[in-house]
Amino acid sequence: MLVSEIPALRDHWYPVAYADAVTTEPLPVRIFGERHVVWRPAAGAPPVAATDRCPHRAARLSQGWVDGGTLVCPYHGWRYDADGRCTEIPAAEPGVPVPPRACLRTDAAGERYGLVWICVGDPSSGIPDLGEADAEGYTLIHEMMEVWSASAPRIVDNALDVSHVAFVHRGSVGSATNPRLSDYTVERDGTRLRFEVSYVAAVPELQKRNTGITSDLTSRSTEAELVEPLVFRGKLTYHENGLEHVLYKTATPIDDDTTLFCQFIARNDDPSPDRWDDISAMDRQVQAEDKALLEEIESDLPTDVTSEVHIKADRMTLEYRRILGELAERPAGAPGGAPAEEPVAVRVG
Repeated sequence: MLVSEIPALRDHWYPVAYADAVTTEPLPVRIFGERHVVWRPAAGAPPVAATDRCPHRAARLSQGWVDGGTLVCPYHGWRYDADGRCTEIPAAEPGVPVPPRACLRTDAAGERYGLVWICVGDPSSGIPDLGEADAEGYTLIHEMMEVWSASAPRIVDNALDVSHVAFVHRGSVGSATNPRLSDYTVERDGTRLRFEVSYVAAVPELQKRNTGITSDLTSRSTEAELVEPLVFRGKLTYHENGLEHVLYKTATPIDDDTTLFCQFIARNDDPSPDRWDDISAMDRQVQAEDKALLEEIESDLPTDVTSEVHIKADRMTLEYRRILGELAERPAGAPGGAPAEEPVAVRVG
């Protein structure tokens, strides 16, 4: 299944830039294979987003500029306010009203967690609540936002697949001699998934400095959650000292084969800013290992659960395939995403 085959994905929110990168200089972004533009009408104003196309002669508005709170088209100087309404056509005769069709197709836009998010469809809810990311007692650290030559569903599928850690990350935090996971239960509530599993992780020197753990191996648990179809939360808890390292991964689909991958974390140990680089360096090494593998895997993620071989450790990713398959049958803008009356729990023995 490709993202272009799942129109309902358009009804969710995706980060497209760091908040400080969105200014009064129009910023071009691509999502679902389409060009969009984000900007602020004034410094400090809420972000605005629209299709990157002037309705007059199709010029890219991201090549324009902001003046007096309006976005100016670079081709003929038509001006658009934050609601997408054309407020001025310089070449028009005085007193001639602006044509009613002279308006932009705007997108829902918002700001949270230091990121600008947009929804190019009909928002099924608000920007996702990520718990610890803005909770008291946790420090938020942005680690990376980069383009990967991998599909968004493949990236999220990988995040939900804890059993890969032992081998893909054998050069960092994985222990190939300890590949087994604890038993776990998958809980599904609508399009949300959650499970918690424990396993043995390696502790290289950089990780020892980051966590305070001195042994070469440690037991840790992952509380994994599919918050939205392309938004992942994973709380890593180290049993030895209670450290919580909460990972957030978002996969903004640029197109079927390319993704804007963003990762940020929340920590409960209040790390000082001079430690942030070391903490992020370890996570970036782990993600580089994922990226190298995922960029060599085909973009099409099968949702027919009989087309691949599965074992008990795959129950989380198996359920993810079912969710994507169900979403593919739902048209964009259709009601959906509400929690089920009773969560579906699957015991893995």
